[in-house]
Formats: sequence, C-alpha cells, structure tokens
Amino acid sequence: MSDEKFVDDPPAGADAWREVWQEDRRYRARPSRQEAFLRVARRITRRALEADAERQKDFNVVLLDILTDLRGEIEAVRNDLKRDLAAVQLDVRGADEALASELARVRELIPVASKRSDALVAALDQKIETVAVRIRDLSNPVIAASGAASRPADFTYRRLEDGLRGSEAEVTVSVADYVARASDHQPLFDVGCGRGELLTACKAAGITARGCDTNERSVADLRQLGFDVTLAGIPECFEDVGDASLGSLAALHVVEHIPVDLLFALFTEAERVLRSGGLLIIETPNAESMLVTATEFWRDPTHLAPRHPAALVLLGREHGFDVDEVRPVHPFPEGTRIATAPNDPPELRRVIEAINERLFAPQDLRLILRKR
Repeated sequence: MSDEKFVDDPPAGADAWREVWQEDRRYRARPSRQEAFLRVARRITRRALEADAERQKDFNVVLLDILTDLRGEIEAVRNDLKRDLAAVQLDVRGADEALASELARVRELIPVASKRSDALVAALDQKIETVAVRIRDLSNPVIAASGAASRPADFTYRRLEDGLRGSEAEVTVSVADYVARASDHQPLFDVGCGRGELLTACKAAGITARGCDTNERSVADLRQLGFDVTLAGIPECFEDVGDASLGSLAALHVVEHIPVDLLFALFTEAERVLRSGGLLIIETPNAESMLVTATEFWRDPTHLAPRHPAALVLLGREHGFDVDEVRPVHPFPEGTRIATAPNDPPELRRVIEAINERLFAPQDLRLILRKR
C-alpha cells in the first residue's frame, strides 16, 4: 500500500485531472471495522479489472489531452478574433474620421455650389428678361414724337440694361428701402427711371410717383403700363416741376451717365423742386471699389466716369443738403473675395482683409441727402 497515491480534494481543472489519471491517484478509503476484509476484496477486484482500468486510464488521459489541445485552439481562435476585431475597429475609426473630413468639405462646398446655382439662375432670368424685352420691342408702339433714327440705339440700350443690371424683379427688391423712405416723402420723381422698377414698387406701395427717361423704348413701355413718364433728360425733365413740390427725388444709376455740367444741374434742380426735409436719393457704382472702377464699371459703354462719394457729398452740401446716409451696398458674392485659412497668422489675415475691403468693396454707393 506504500506505493499508492491519494488525493484528498477533487482536482481543479483538466491538468489536475490528467495528473490524477496519469499517476493513478485514488481517493483515500474511509476507515472501517472490516478494513482488513475490504482491503483484500479491493485487491482481488483490482486484479480482476486491472486491464479495463488501464484502458480507462489511457482513454481518460487521451481525452484530457484532446480537451487541452481543443482549449488551446479555442484560445488561439479567440486571440485571432480579438486581433481581427481590433483591426476592424481601427478601420471603422479611420473610416469615421475620413467621413467626418469629407462631410466637413461637403459642408464648405454647399454654400459655394448654392451661390454658383444662384448665379446660373440669375443668368437664366436675365436671358428670359432679354427675350421678353425683344418681344415687347416688336409688339409695343413707339412714341411718334421721337425720330426714327433714335430707335435702334434705344432698343440696343434696353437690351444692354437688361443684361447688365439683372432682372426687373431683382432690381425691384433692391429698391425696397427707397420705397420705404418715399412713403413719408411724397410725391416722388424718378430721374432716369429706366425700366421703371422704382415706379412699379411705389405704385404697389400706394406712393404717388412719376418719372422721366431719355430712352424712347423704356418710356413707351412704361406709358403702356399706365405710368406718368416723360421723354426728357436733365434739366428739361424739371421744366414742369414746381418749386418745393416734391417730397423725394431719386436718381438711381444716373450720375455716372451724365457729364459734369448736367451733374451740377441735377443738384441745382433738386434744391429748387424739393421741399424742406425732402430727400435726394442717389445710387451709383461704388468708386471706392477697385474691382468696380477697374473692370465692372466699364462693361456699360454709356458710363462716363465713376462719381466719388466725397464729390457727391460736397455737391449736396453746397446746394443746401445734409447727409442722412452714405454707404456702399450690394456686396460681391462671398466667393469673389480672397479666402483666409484658419491657420493663417493674424498679420496675414489683416493684410488679406484690407485687400478684400479695398479690392472687393460692394458694387454700389447709396447716398441719401436731406434738404435743410
């Protein structure tokens, strides 16, 4: 019995069980009064079953080895899965970062695409308006009092105006502020009324207004629509306007078309026909914008010279007017300006902003003068 090996507690784990079977360890038998008899009986039984017990032991050892190998393979598969999962998570994280970067770029491009779409729509509107004007040129009667020689030039300028100034609907929106001011300063006289956007907006707002223009085609169109419009220029257009009889006098995109002597005449007549507190409303291309004075201004061959705000203010004060407002309006599209990057140094950003302010200043100048 001295060579027998015993275990006192159940083995823990497959390795412990393998050791039990490999070394043929046994549980220690309980003490009994018949111990001598039981020992003899166990010895006889063990000898009778020794071959089967040996096979069972070998089977159990092999089974435990298989289980150990299987456990190792399962552990290897689990480690491979962990590595694959980590790789997938890394790929997903990289894809998320790339997607976030692309989304940021898309968000930056959406306003640009929108502005380009707006420009395309505006160009299409202008083409449609040009076609409409040509149809009117063929269908509307011409003012008989004008000579036939002037008609081709008038038709050409109308088409030029349609192409350069944008659609009538766009200009009508841009004169909304002038209409609001004229509501408290009636009646309004529109010098160089052109296609009549200001007159149309005033009519819609219930404001008494009339105008004049030197373009026969424009005057014919407006008269057919029921507007009180005279075919005349400065200063003839003021001949039937009484002293201090007007609340507002508008000259929108007029002063850049007339020589200096007529510019002086405009201010002289404005001083005469406006009542005290009346408004002289001037809009003209912005002479302080380098892009305007260098290129955009000269797209219209009828432009004579940009009128600087300082000169217009001086003329107004010399003729008894105070300045209510003088500021640039109608900025260029944001995509026109030189862009800055978030990581640009402050000094560079200040230089770029200064260039943008001078080179790409808004397209037009608004000057509101009030008669003393």
